[in-house]
Amino acid sequence: MEFKTISEQEFNTFSLNHPNANFWQSVNMAHLREWNGWKSDYVAVLDEGNIQAALMLSYRDVFLGYTYVQALRGFLIDYHNFDLLDFFHEHLIAYLKKHRCMYFKIDPYLPRLQRDINGDEVENGFNNEDIVVHLKQLGYHHSGYLRGNDSEREPNWMFVLDLKNKDEATLLKEFDHQTRWSINKTRKMGIKIKEFTKDDLPSFKEIMEHTAKRRDFSDHSYHYYEGLFHCFQEEGKMLALHAQLDLNDYDEILNQEEEQAQAQLQETEAKLAEITNSKKFNKRKKVLLEELALIEKKRTEAARLRAEEGDVVTLATATFMLYGKEVLYLYSGAYDKHLKYNAPYALQWYIIRYALAHGYERYNFYGISGIFDKTAEDYGVYEFKKGFTGSVVELVGDFYFFIRPLRYRVYMLLQGVWHKVKKDHVNG
Repeated sequence: MEFKTISEQEFNTFSLNHPNANFWQSVNMAHLREWNGWKSDYVAVLDEGNIQAALMLSYRDVFLGYTYVQALRGFLIDYHNFDLLDFFHEHLIAYLKKHRCMYFKIDPYLPRLQRDINGDEVENGFNNEDIVVHLKQLGYHHSGYLRGNDSEREPNWMFVLDLKNKDEATLLKEFDHQTRWSINKTRKMGIKIKEFTKDDLPSFKEIMEHTAKRRDFSDHSYHYYEGLFHCFQEEGKMLALHAQLDLNDYDEILNQEEEQAQAQLQETEAKLAEITNSKKFNKRKKVLLEELALIEKKRTEAARLRAEEGDVVTLATATFMLYGKEVLYLYSGAYDKHLKYNAPYALQWYIIRYALAHGYERYNFYGISGIFDKTAEDYGVYEFKKGFTGSVVELVGDFYFFIRPLRYRVYMLLQGVWHKVKKDHVNG
């Protein structure tokens, strides 16, 4: 076997076809990292000229000419082939030493053990803890099996829907009642899904900033989103979608609903003229009058929306990564004043159908906290995703390899001092 650097084209071909393909380990991600000031390398292990394992490395200078290197979502490798893993690791660390790496991080895109929809371990399911043990034996420091949300790292818990051998009708039937009801509501309202490009970034960014404030998280910069669209969408590796309500079409829907309700009301009143005290028809009349009142309320609300936002109202937005055999739900936002329209359900149903139509094998709803207590702060996020059915995935976690441990300790000490000085300055 041979360890060597490979070209961008070689890595691209290998990564797209690897069983563990993911958008983090891609040429597109390398370009995005470079957009944001990082540098990239591609390395691989070859056997008789054929790539057996490969890796996109991201690195940046951190201290006295030394670098911090990341392998986003770990190696593209068969982790159970310990001989191959050991060979790759040994030569990779030697390579990193030559390139003045201080410390190295991986967060493998590898499940720890099999879990069900509730996050419970599946009896006799797969278990990859032997790989965790082996990485630790190689000298990696494991951060543990973490739960919760942390903006400094990628989620360790995800929610995933298997699409193999499924169709739209089967999936829709398997969704829970609330999810089906919400999808049907968006259909009846005529909510449309529109693909958008970098030209529409200002509206996307506005929604994301609103959502960040509402949910108390830090949003990415406009520059970052520009890079995301440039590096992924323009290469066909991302879909960016708006859920929109066309108020002219909505008016037509309301007019049709009103005509139908008025016709039914006339029929009901004719029956009541014949059978004055009929409980059945009196009840039906009451229901129809309530329906007509609701339609009028909706019409008034639509008129207010038109006056404030024009004929077409953007309710929610989302971006989805397309890579290998997986579609992944990455970023999303919605205006709180429009949450009652259930637009996120329309977005999810659209992208699930898109994934089915284009032959993807799984749809990844992505991050959840891994805390399944109903009192958890983000339990609603998990509950929303769970409504589409699927299963919980816990990854094996984050691993660090300290190539220059003494310099790393000095660096972290100085970092702590700097943050304290900065904090004191702000507070002062």
